Amino acid sequence: MKKILSMFASIALCSVALNAAGTASGTTVSNSASLSYSVGGATQPTVNTQAAATFVVDKKIDFSVVHADGVKHLVTTPGASKVQRSFTLENTTNSIQDFTLLATNLDAKIYDSKTDNAEVSNLEISIDGGTTWTAGSVTVDDLAVDGSQAILVRADVPNTNVDGNVMNIQLEATAVQNGTATAEVVTGGAGGIDRKDEIDVVLAEGAGVTDFDNAQFDGKYAAWAGYIINAPTLTLAKSSCVYKDLVSGVSANAKRIPGSTITYLLDIENGGSIDASDINITDTLPLELDMDTVTAVNTFDNQASCSCIGGTAGGGTAATFSKNGQELTISSLTALTKKHNCVTFQIDIQ
Repeated sequence: MKKILSMFASIALCSVALNAAGTASGTTVSNSASLSYSVGGATQPTVNTQAAATFVVDKKIDFSVVHADGVKHLVTTPGASKVQRSFTLENTTNSIQDFTLLATNLDAKIYDSKTDNAEVSNLEISIDGGTTWTAGSVTVDDLAVDGSQAILVRADVPNTNVDGNVMNIQLEATAVQNGTATAEVVTGGAGGIDRKDEIDVVLAEGAGVTDFDNAQFDGKYAAWAGYIINAPTLTLAKSSCVYKDLVSGVSANAKRIPGSTITYLLDIENGGSIDASDINITDTLPLELDMDTVTAVNTFDNQASCSCIGGTAGGGTAATFSKNGQELTISSLTALTKKHNCVTFQIDIQ
C-alpha cells in the first residue's frame, strides 16, 4: 500500500519592542520549530524540536557628533574670552553607552574652505548647559538608546590674532566601556568568530562629513567648528611740514628755523574689517621742540588719505590731549575700517 507523507514546519519567534537602534543588546532570541504530517490521510503526532535554538543579540556601537549652532566659522575678535560653540552627541547604539569627549585645535586643517592658521586657548567642555566647565577629557555616562547629549565647547581667542585669522577646532567622541575610560573594541571568539551565547561588540559608526582624522568603524566620531577673526589692522605714520617761520610768516616758502611752527601729521590707517576705538597715541618729542607751544591738536577722521600741507592750520575736530614733560598723549581717537584718521598738532622749534 502506498503511503502519503506531508509535512508542515512552524517556527515560533519571540516578539520584542524595537527602537531606531534595533533590538537591544543582550536580548535572547529563542525559537523552536514543530513538524506535522499525515500518512495515508491520517494525521500523525506533531514532532517538535528537541530544544529551542537561541542566541544573544550583540552590541552594535553606532553614534555621531554634529556641529549644532548653524555657523561654521563664528566671527570673533582678538582677546575675546569664553567664546562658545555647540555640538550634539547622538547614541544609536542598541544599548546605553558611555563616551569620552575631547576638544582640540586643528593645525593647518581646511574646514569649509578656510585653512586653520592660528589656535584658540583654554578649550573647555560643558555637558550641563554651561554650569560646569572642564578642560581635557569629559565623560558622558549611560547615554540612553536613541538619546542625545547637548555639548558646549568654549575657548579664549588670543589678542595676538590679526584680521582674517582662522582657528578650527574638533570635538571628538570615543565610545568607551561602561564605567571606564577604556575604548570599546570589536570582540568575538578565537579569530574573531561569532559567539552565539555571549554579547560581542561590533563598531558600526560612520566616518562623518568632518571626521577627517578618524576611520569608519574605529569607535570614534568627530565634528569640526571654526572661528574667524574680524579686527582692525592699524598702521601709524608720522610726517611734518612747516606752517610758518619768523621771516616769511605763514607761507609755502617758510623754513625750519628757530621759532618756526611745525605741523606734525600722525596718519592712522585702518586696513582691517572693523572699526577701532579708544586709540591713544603717545609721542615723545625731542628737546629741540618747545612743549609749551603745542596747539591745534585736531583729528580728521574718515579720510581717504592724509597729507601734511604747509601754510594751513585748524579744521577737523579738536582732539583730547595731555602733556607730561616732552611726552604728548592724544587720546580717545577712532579709526574707521578702510579709512584714515589724520591727526595733526603744531609746535615751535626752540
